[in-house]
Amino acid sequence: MRKEMKPGVWLIVLPTTQFKTTRINVQFLAPLQRATVTKRTLLTSLLETNSAVYPTQATLSAHLESLYGANFSIGMAREGKLHRIGVTMSTVDDRFTDTPLLPQAAAFLRTILFEPNMQAGRFDEATFAREKENLDHYLASLDDDRQTQAALGVQQLYFGADQDQAIPSFGTREDLASLTASSLAAYYQEMMQHDQVVITVLGDVDPKQVAALFADWPLDARSQTVPAVAFDLPTHPDVLTQTTKVKAQQAKFDLAYHVETDLMGPKYAATLVAEELFGGSSLSLLFTNVREKASLAYYASSMFDDFRGLMLVQTGIEGKDRQQVADLIRDQLAAVVNGDFSDALLKAVKDGILDHQRAAYDSPRFLTNQALYQLLVPDAPQNFDEFAQRIKAVDRQAVQQAAADMKLQATYFLTGEDSE
Repeated sequence: MRKEMKPGVWLIVLPTTQFKTTRINVQFLAPLQRATVTKRTLLTSLLETNSAVYPTQATLSAHLESLYGANFSIGMAREGKLHRIGVTMSTVDDRFTDTPLLPQAAAFLRTILFEPNMQAGRFDEATFAREKENLDHYLASLDDDRQTQAALGVQQLYFGADQDQAIPSFGTREDLASLTASSLAAYYQEMMQHDQVVITVLGDVDPKQVAALFADWPLDARSQTVPAVAFDLPTHPDVLTQTTKVKAQQAKFDLAYHVETDLMGPKYAATLVAEELFGGSSLSLLFTNVREKASLAYYASSMFDDFRGLMLVQTGIEGKDRQQVADLIRDQLAAVVNGDFSDALLKAVKDGILDHQRAAYDSPRFLTNQALYQLLVPDAPQNFDEFAQRIKAVDRQAVQQAAADMKLQATYFLTGEDSE
């Protein structure tokens, strides 16, 4: 069941007896903006930590324990042009308890979302100060994570002047520094009034009873409909390059490619297969030829962000091998473009994609995410069989064309004297 309870407020109910838990997922969707990303990240920590009803972490944890050890978390993510905050709660299915937990779980989430720990129009100062400091320490620690540093560096180079896309999905220390308990409280009010909201409930539930649980949540109608998701950056003829020197024994060499694809449309399946064949799996040419046969990389793999038309290649190498690695990566993509791979490898890669997707359907998290994507992206597969048909229909020529549409746009080399 999927219905729009109010303009911009959706309820999706997925009845199933497949699992022994009931999962509630509440998504707040907003346009991705540099000015709000860090605010939203800090806000997730504040809302997850305590509330007016549960003013300490101890009281909040104790209540969750009383609900047969219910799981509760709040996180955020970027999906193309969207930034989303996800609130999730999982409880033991009511079939296995003495008292119904779903109504209590919905009531708990209501207090978390609509009764935060605020006084006089600002977040509790002690909670705010602690969580701001924790986030600042986390962001600072990323400077010591060379793999993450390189991945962020190449994306910032790739997206260039588009600050909304270039900023990390969790924000920056620079933007965090200026936030106050009052300014974040003001943004919280703005988010609750304007974000699109998608509530998804999965489990052995009755849709009418679920609808009744959320009917009185104080969510007013929103002026916007579901926002556009797909982002596509125009290609440029030159490859942007950047070298950064740090204290490191191992160099990182990352590459960003523009991918000509359509979000979940006819080209998507071919692009997915081409990327898996090139670098996205343990069967890939990158893994086999760069890491295993040539022994030129500690790791070498690719990932495909279909919401942003981006393929990212990540490698850990010796600094002196940079050009040789770059040439070998180029050759692997050329091999896919030229069809220089066996039918057996193509079949194995497609089978691997299907095995991974089939296993994902055993995950409540995956199923609730799928329901969200199906709302946001009309072309998204509706079930595993539809997804499998699309993958099976991909032939050699489609894979070659998809690979030919992958254009190198940026390279980022993170190195140090010890790695050269």
